[in-house]
Amino acid sequence: MIMLKTGSLFLILYGLCQIPLAQGQTPRKDETTETTQTWKSQESGADWNKTSYGSPSPFERGDGAFIFPIALNHLTPPYISIIGISAVAAAVMSSTDSALLSAASTFSNNIYKNILRPQASQREMQWVIRAVVLVMGVAGTSLTLTKKGTLVIWYIGASMTYCFLLPQLICVLFLDKANGYGSLTGFVVSLVLRLLCGWPSLGIPAVLHLPGGSFKDGVHVQSFPVNTLCMLCSLACILTFSNLTALLFDQGIIPEAWDVLNFLKLPRKLPSLGASNEDKKRRLEEKDPQQDPSEPMMNTTC
Repeated sequence: MIMLKTGSLFLILYGLCQIPLAQGQTPRKDETTETTQTWKSQESGADWNKTSYGSPSPFERGDGAFIFPIALNHLTPPYISIIGISAVAAAVMSSTDSALLSAASTFSNNIYKNILRPQASQREMQWVIRAVVLVMGVAGTSLTLTKKGTLVIWYIGASMTYCFLLPQLICVLFLDKANGYGSLTGFVVSLVLRLLCGWPSLGIPAVLHLPGGSFKDGVHVQSFPVNTLCMLCSLACILTFSNLTALLFDQGIIPEAWDVLNFLKLPRKLPSLGASNEDKKRRLEEKDPQQDPSEPMMNTTC
C-alpha cells in the first residue's frame, strides 16, 4: 500500500507538470511556422513524381497525418510494406483488446453486478461483457472515422483523466471519508461543468464564459484554466457529499432502504470522540464475541 501511494504521488506530480498541456494551450504562431517549414524541408527529400503516389506531395494534399502508411506503400517494396503495416496493426490490436476487456470488466463488476443487478447470474454477466465490448468497439471505431488526428484524441483522453479520474484517485488512496455517493456526485458535477465551459476538441461551444476569455471569429475562447477548475470542483464535491451522506445515514435521516450503493455495509472507521477503554473493548467484543481482546492468540501451556 505504501508503494501504491508513493507511485500515486509521482503520478499526481506528473499530472501537475502536464497542466499547461491539459489546459489546451495552442502552439505559438512562430512554432507552427517553424514546424511547417521543417515538414516541407523533410518532404523535399522524396521525389513523389517517381512513385505511384505522384504529385503533389502528401503535405500539399492534406494527408500529412497518413505519411507513414503512404511511405510504406509507395516508397518501400511490397513485402516491407506488408510487414510494416502488420506490425502496426498487431500493436494497435494488442492495446485495443486490453482496453476493451478492461472497460467491460470495470462496468460489469463495479456497476452492473454491484449496483444494478446484484443477483445477476454468470451467464448474464457474460452477455453484459459482450454487449459492453460491442458498444466500446463501435465508439472507438467512430473516433477513428473522424478527421481528428491521433494527437487530438490523446489530448482529449489526457484532459478527461485529469478532470474526472485524478480526484477519484486522490480520494481512494489518501482520504478515508470518500464514498460512492460523493464520487458519483463529483463525477457528474465535473462533467457538466466541463461541457458548459466548452470543449473545442469535441466541437462543443462554451456556454459558461469564465473571466479572461475572448471572442475569435464569433467563438468564445477560454483562457481560464478550465480543466484545473473542473478537477478542484470534483474533489470538493466528493469530500462534501461523502461527509454529508455519511452524516445523514448515521443519523437515520435517510433510511437504510435507500442505500443503493451499499454504503452502510462497507467497513468504516468510526470516530472515537474520546471514547474510554471500556467503550473500545465493548466495540471489539461486538465484532468478535468469541475472543477476549486481552486473551493471548495462542495457548502455549502444556
